[in-house]
Amino acid sequence: MTSVQAALKTLRLSMKPGRAGFRVSPLVPIALAPMLVLLCLVFVVIWISFQAGFIGSPEVSYSLANYRIVFADALAYRAAFNTLVFALVTTFFAIAIGVPIAWLTERTTMQRKTLIYLIMTVGLLIPGLFVAMGWTFIAHPRIGFLNLWLLDVLGLERPPINIATPVGMGFVQGLNLASLAFILTVQMLRSMNPALEEAARTAGMGFLATLRRVTLPLAMPGLLAAAVYVFIVGIATFDIPAVLGLGNRVYMLSTYIYIQAFPPDSVPKYGIIAALGTGMMVVALLLTVWYGQVLRRGNRYQVITGKGYRPKPVDLGRWTIAAWTFIGLYALMSKVLPIALVAFMAFMPYVSAPSLEMLGQATLANFGRVNWDLVLRGLRNTVTLMLVVPVVVLLVSFCISWLVVRSRSRLRYALEFGAFLPHTLPEILFALGALMLALFVLRGYIPIYGTVWLIALVYVIARLAFATRAMNSSLLQIHKELEEAAYVAGLGVLRTARRIVLPLVRPAALAVWLWTALLVYREVTVAVFLSGRDSITLTAVVWDLWQNAGSTQASVITLLMLILFCPLLVLYWRFARRSALAPD
Repeated sequence: MTSVQAALKTLRLSMKPGRAGFRVSPLVPIALAPMLVLLCLVFVVIWISFQAGFIGSPEVSYSLANYRIVFADALAYRAAFNTLVFALVTTFFAIAIGVPIAWLTERTTMQRKTLIYLIMTVGLLIPGLFVAMGWTFIAHPRIGFLNLWLLDVLGLERPPINIATPVGMGFVQGLNLASLAFILTVQMLRSMNPALEEAARTAGMGFLATLRRVTLPLAMPGLLAAAVYVFIVGIATFDIPAVLGLGNRVYMLSTYIYIQAFPPDSVPKYGIIAALGTGMMVVALLLTVWYGQVLRRGNRYQVITGKGYRPKPVDLGRWTIAAWTFIGLYALMSKVLPIALVAFMAFMPYVSAPSLEMLGQATLANFGRVNWDLVLRGLRNTVTLMLVVPVVVLLVSFCISWLVVRSRSRLRYALEFGAFLPHTLPEILFALGALMLALFVLRGYIPIYGTVWLIALVYVIARLAFATRAMNSSLLQIHKELEEAAYVAGLGVLRTARRIVLPLVRPAALAVWLWTALLVYREVTVAVFLSGRDSITLTAVVWDLWQNAGSTQASVITLLMLILFCPLLVLYWRFARRSALAPD
């Protein structure tokens, strides 16, 4: 009996509520399928990394040649160093901005907190590709209007700001990921008992001393965990380094992989790509292990009590204006100003600094220069992905959550770990794995290369972690008595899930569906690596135009995508608030 067969047998006998025992076998194949695909993606990257010669042919040999090439490449070392600097700067700015906003939201008397959550949610959903385009127009050393303005006003010979450096790109990415740092820490700050802080103030400590000696040490595990997670995301980020750095030949590991995968004057170097991907995978897993250890050590800092727990918010008083100024400045720099510049460039005949004179030259000519056949093809593929991927993600996540929450089998822990694993690995690795799987394994059997279904496969794997956790929370709120009554009445597992459970989890399911659809709409990395002529998505169209010096045309498509994005965001916010996936 194989390990998979043993797992199926174990899960069939997983749960017997009362006298009405039932078999969960109809759910098991659906739950295990994405885990097997994920393992295949990881395995094929490692497998290709040891192949030398013409990959996929019988003459291929196995050696460490690809790793030796990578370790001997000075550009690879430079890319690794740039990535380290970029990730550290990203983490610093994300934590320095996101955590104070989280503290202001949950620990103070600030009003209109729903507005703050809306600002941070929007910040998490707007593609980094669009933000990077905006910052190119703001602070690029050659075309950034801020540099041009400073050169004119101060009479300088060289541009004073260069956003196309690891530090500059890290600053932009830090602004972009401040929303993620906010999401990762806001719950921790909401749950922290302020009793020790009140005791410190009673003992005569001022606000800053209490913050430094009491609040920050108590919050340190959560802050460190958030920092590690943001750092992991920063290592594999592609969109912002690609837009800001590729044109200036400032490479990160992700963009170094891109130039190896799409070289302008040679064939793709898949062995080297796989070796780099394997290295990134090892680093990501090591950081994830550290992340898990930080979370496990957090119980030593638990100060939440049951009886008598009454969190008391801090009265900001006159500092409320300063707090809102800080939040408004963040919103302006991270989203409003970059997006406004992109919208401005969509109507300009050429890239130029904003001015009243240029407003007089506004034109719709860029809309006529766009290849609308390509855009419509990208729109069709994007809509297809937004309709298919969320449904599959919901189906798989519901099956996994049902087995994890309702099952008594020990195998449920393996399922939960498998569902969380995509959250720990960079999406660029999934894209590389899918690319190589389609090219060297499935070729001749399942012609999926160059189709939108290959992109859909990666999207489903990548979105399982959030969906599974959201469904876990929703299922935990449903008492087993309702299901037991259905079993006594003669309903099976599938009919019970369809007629009893699904109607009760519908608000959370709709919120997860919309969230997944929004992430599919905004996703760049996977689309850039896997899109073909017939499978191109809207974000890949923007990237293609930007790469081919069509920045004003790329701005046109970006503006249209943002207009289409707004009603989807309103729908998500409506259902998320109903399902408690967003705060009141």
